Amino acid sequence: MLEIKELKKTYVSKQNKYIALQDLNLNVSKGEFVSVMGPSGSGKTTLLNCISGFIAADSGKILLDGENILNIDEDKLAEVRQNKIGFVFQDFILINGLTVLENIFLPQIIANKNMKEIKKRTKALLDAFAIEMIKDKYPNEISGGQKQRVAIARALSNNPSIILADEPTGNLDSKSSSTVIQAFTDANKNLGATIFMVTHDAFAASHSDRVVALKDGHIIKELVRNASPREFLNDILNFMKGINGDIYDD
Repeated sequence: MLEIKELKKTYVSKQNKYIALQDLNLNVSKGEFVSVMGPSGSGKTTLLNCISGFIAADSGKILLDGENILNIDEDKLAEVRQNKIGFVFQDFILINGLTVLENIFLPQIIANKNMKEIKKRTKALLDAFAIEMIKDKYPNEISGGQKQRVAIARALSNNPSIILADEPTGNLDSKSSSTVIQAFTDANKNLGATIFMVTHDAFAASHSDRVVALKDGHIIKELVRNASPREFLNDILNFMKGINGDIYDD
């Protein structure tokens, strides 16, 4: 579903070169929940930005549903972002002048869906994330955890091929983080969402199917969950400690 092949990205500053991603290869299957962890400067955000098309890679391929999205024009890229990629950001990025309901409506309206279809999809998402009771409230009237659940619902509104999540629990307390991770788990298990999440939060990562550890632009380890999140959390933490805490810096 998502295939990354020999991806390379270099930044140039004052005649100095910094290699952020070095011939990186990674596959994400449909319906999989994958977390990416690593220290600052490991390439996590660069990888996410290359997949989303926010920055250009030097070379390689990023295949989404078989299409290389590194080699498409801006109009086609905008179409891919609108229909195939859902985004969840650390800062929610909800529109304060719109209600919860209207925030979830918006991507579907932009995609020119009919109102009957929009209402049906939105009702299903409101129910799935237990936010129906706040649908008429504005973002400044709800909690951080509720905002992020709204953001996840909005990201799923056009039924994208993949959700890209950038530190979705970064601005939340532990209780709200648990609620948000449960929302991601529900989206993955109950709605079949494919999720690709960058995080420093080992607890959040422990609920994913697989953790990809980056360091210096390379994948140095992949951990697969074969037990409960609690047991997987121990595996993640033990791995991080085993490499002197270089990756787990939260």
